[in-house]
Amino acid sequence: MSTKILNELSLQSLNSLAASLRSGTLAAGLSNRTLLQIDSARAGQLEECLSSLLDAGMTTSQLSILVDAVADAKLSSCDATGIVDLVLSGPEVSGIPTSDTFAAVRKLIDSAVSEVLIVGYVIHQGRRIFERLAVRMDEVSELRVMLCLDIPRKRTDTSLPEEIVKRFAHDFREHQWPGKRMPNLFYDPRSLSESWDKRSSLHAKCMVIDRKVALVTSANFTEAAQQRNIEAGVLVKAPWIVERLVDYFEGLIADKQLIACSLGKQ
Repeated sequence: MSTKILNELSLQSLNSLAASLRSGTLAAGLSNRTLLQIDSARAGQLEECLSSLLDAGMTTSQLSILVDAVADAKLSSCDATGIVDLVLSGPEVSGIPTSDTFAAVRKLIDSAVSEVLIVGYVIHQGRRIFERLAVRMDEVSELRVMLCLDIPRKRTDTSLPEEIVKRFAHDFREHQWPGKRMPNLFYDPRSLSESWDKRSSLHAKCMVIDRKVALVTSANFTEAAQQRNIEAGVLVKAPWIVERLVDYFEGLIADKQLIACSLGKQ
């Protein structure tokens, strides 16, 4: 039997699994629903692994100890200085290194070879902000770029949702995007609800490059946020965190909770 799948789980998933095996829903037996909640992408492999260990005579209590041990080993092997760094923008403070977010974003884009995921809330002066990304798309023909952006309904706008999306697409294509190749753009349709109590915003701000490194930041994709504001972000290279971030947004798209916004001429 192989327990390799346990090493592939994130620390958060391992801790959740151990707790559930010890005194949660899995203590009484395996549940596919619980395993899906712990790690939807690996639930099948995880169930197969745990079933094999149970068939070999282990109890759920013993499995929780095993999973805890795997989590401890993963935690002790992590060199935080190599996988996490701060990206702080704003006025300089003695002894605290700072840099503008724009420079960090540009460096990440220059390293992209296969895919870029950008999640943002507000875009302003997009032609400047996305200039390097558009150039990179021309340099690397196979580079896939996916943008998840907020398309808001203004307070006094009573237009149909499809009309608001159409106007957003036109503005993005004509005024925000500097390149010939268009990215794939997705949005949360709940942001266009006519009912305030049902409306939501796609408020996250992050960028993921090639499923290897992620920047999670307070900075919007605007010139002020990228270069002048006081902003705080975290640059992460931990695979289990980066992959989980990408899997979440790709899962939202697969479940049609984020839907495509066509950027073709209309």
